[in-house]
Amino acid sequence: MRRAVGLDIGGSWIRAALGDQSGRILRRSVRRVARGSPDQFISEVIGIIKDVCSGDFGEVEGIGVGAAGRLDLRKGSIEFSPHASLKSVPIKDAIEAEFRRGAVVLNDCVAAAVAEGAVGAGRGIGNLVYVGIGTGIGAGIIADGRILLGKDGNAHEVGHMIIDLEGRLKCNCGGLGHWEAYTSGSGIPKLARYLSEGFSGASRLAEMVRAVSGEGVEAKEVFSAAYGGDPFAKLVIGRAAEINAKAFANLVNLYDPEAITVGGGLALKNPSLTVDPVAESLPRLCFNAPPKVMLTPLGQDAPLVGALLSAFGSVRSKMIPQMG
Repeated sequence: MRRAVGLDIGGSWIRAALGDQSGRILRRSVRRVARGSPDQFISEVIGIIKDVCSGDFGEVEGIGVGAAGRLDLRKGSIEFSPHASLKSVPIKDAIEAEFRRGAVVLNDCVAAAVAEGAVGAGRGIGNLVYVGIGTGIGAGIIADGRILLGKDGNAHEVGHMIIDLEGRLKCNCGGLGHWEAYTSGSGIPKLARYLSEGFSGASRLAEMVRAVSGEGVEAKEVFSAAYGGDPFAKLVIGRAAEINAKAFANLVNLYDPEAITVGGGLALKNPSLTVDPVAESLPRLCFNAPPKVMLTPLGQDAPLVGALLSAFGSVRSKMIPQMG
């Protein structure tokens, strides 16, 4: 049986899978992202690959990596990951030197788009956008049947699209007014802090946000309060939904997709407050014909499955352009 390893490297966790060409996961392993030097991080990556293979690499023909952050695909490196505090990590070279197997590195959301196109909602669709809304916001784009990469492999960084020209909130990357700074898992608390300044109604959440200046408040608390009817929480989530809808409309007008699939922990756990409002709003916001918007059928595994599949040459040659 042909097998490969896929890695999904996020801001907090490294997830690994051993699987086959159908995207079927045979074995899994999970570790926390090492907060330290590039060498420490690479050691964790090597360790989790060994774990998931149980020391048997006989049938493993390649290793695919889906990593959040700005990449250099020619070098196969993670150049900057604001959530994992990583800079200039030569992950491709390190993996290939250790395991004597070819490695391919993609953005995690691009990997998710590979999975959608190969085994998910994108089968038979030539133009699809995957949007991941979690700790940050990212995307993978399939245009005319091929993954869109760009000159360095970063043509998908939609979370750093400027949606607020006044730049009222600061992104974790240091930029101002980025989409991710407002409606991601790390952004919702910032949005709550900003909106609390002008909110005068009765709200336990607003009181808590003001008491701690927004520090320590998590997105899940805002969503929980919104489900419970807290008026301030409903205001925050409603404003986030408006921002998301406009950002999605930008993606529709830029890429003209047949479908948009949505993943990421925040969206997957709260579809009625994230995905549904976007689908309802697109018809009035888009210049191009609005596509179908849906949760990814692959769930949290979309980036992991895509990384796994990208390790197989047949998938790469069909979907992923060669970086020269």
